Amino acid sequence: MSHRIRPAVDTDLEAVREIVRAAYTHYIARIGREPGPMLDDYGALIAEGRVQIVEHDGIVQGLLVLVPQADAMLLDNIAVSPQAQGAGLGRMLLAHAEQAAVAA
Repeated sequence: MSHRIRPAVDTDLEAVREIVRAAYTHYIARIGREPGPMLDDYGALIAEGRVQIVEHDGIVQGLLVLVPQADAMLLDNIAVSPQAQGAGLGRMLLAHAEQAAVAA
């Protein structure tokens, strides 16, 4: 099975949080606090339909948070699990974000 992008659902919440932690924890020492993406309420973002995930064989490997604006689409966050980095998932998620922006 290849990678697929789909809207995140409630059962993806812990995987999303884990990927965000893995992607941003190393910045805490640099900036002296948790970066913004670590403070986001992913349960609410998932409920609002703003989180897309990329999965392979049922395993969440990355996420994308898009926030529609009046005349734009804000790419609020993109993160890929360290175990899946280098597989082109970031590019796949960016392409999906561009398609979503065009469609909006």
